[in-house]
Amino acid sequence: MIEELEKEDFHKVKNLFNERTFINIFRSHLERTPIPKQVFVDNINHPQTAVIVVIPKLFLGGRADNKEFNKELKKILYKKHILEFGEKKFREIDCYISNSGWEEGVKFILEDPYLYNRYYYEINEVKLKNWRELIPEGYSVEPVDLTVIGKDYLKNYDWLIEEIKENWMPFEEGLKENRGFYLVRENSEIVSWCTTEYLTEDNDIEVGIATREEYQGKGFASIIGSATAEYCLKKYKSVGWHCTTTNIGSYKTAEKIGYERVREYKKAGAYINQVDNWIVNGFLKSQSKEYEEAIKWYEKVIGAATERTSEYLESYFVQGEFLLEVYFRLSTFYCALGNKKKAVEYLRRTIESGFKDLDQILKTELLKPLHGTEDWNKLILLMRKDM
Repeated sequence: MIEELEKEDFHKVKNLFNERTFINIFRSHLERTPIPKQVFVDNINHPQTAVIVVIPKLFLGGRADNKEFNKELKKILYKKHILEFGEKKFREIDCYISNSGWEEGVKFILEDPYLYNRYYYEINEVKLKNWRELIPEGYSVEPVDLTVIGKDYLKNYDWLIEEIKENWMPFEEGLKENRGFYLVRENSEIVSWCTTEYLTEDNDIEVGIATREEYQGKGFASIIGSATAEYCLKKYKSVGWHCTTTNIGSYKTAEKIGYERVREYKKAGAYINQVDNWIVNGFLKSQSKEYEEAIKWYEKVIGAATERTSEYLESYFVQGEFLLEVYFRLSTFYCALGNKKKAVEYLRRTIESGFKDLDQILKTELLKPLHGTEDWNKLILLMRKDM
């Protein structure tokens, strides 16, 4: 049975998220973040499982093995909420899990979800104390507060405003206090920002940070991140930073500012388009060298391509010569597993389908077991003839 909690009863499920209290977003949404949300439980009076729905996010807490609840929740999600996600142009379901049990439990609720690792950092002291001296000439650091309103003449203004609205509503009410800082170039363009988010009743806060791609690598994130951390350390009990373990730029920036790594944990997600979901699952499995699993996902993609399914045709990731990349990746995975026959089969499909990057084929480490074989020499010759 699934029941929906009223706002005044949200406190009943806070304990179901206690195993990962270092993730402020759980507590913040239950305690104070004024973003529209729904909280579903298995029992209003004595909840053992809870799910918070905040488009396009899900928060799973309590018992993960509550099969009847999970089964009913999946029906509700896919008949209503996930359709709403798609209507609002969201491609991905962002899923926070409150304990290790949900690493398996999430598979009962979402279709083919993927799991990935994240780092959590906290800061006690700003390491980059001279950040003011590092601000280049022509640039200025500005506060994210009521003074932001009306500055829509700045390029990338909406980029900053959208981030603020995700965490502070009503918009003007949220900006009555400083919510971070942003970096402006020549009073015409916002190039970087670091904003506060997910404030809890215990006065814990987290920060989010971003820099426009064309301005990355210039140290701007370190400057704006240091400005925000310096302010937050005077006002809040703790200041947190989260990022994926593969986002080297993010955690290197955090460490440069003075954040220290506290722990690693798992998070889940799923794309609404199933082909996109399979592609991401395959990629993540290949990154962790789980090649058999990666093959399973990528061959699903090929099946959808062969049948020209609507999900394949509407896929976000399937663009241009993407399918050639899938063939190529499969050849490398099979080769890594010692299946040279399948590796050659997919490499031939790669080349015959129009793959032109001979240098990539020659330099790929996973294909080295094929080097010098008769099949390899024939394929390389075939490719050179086509060039």
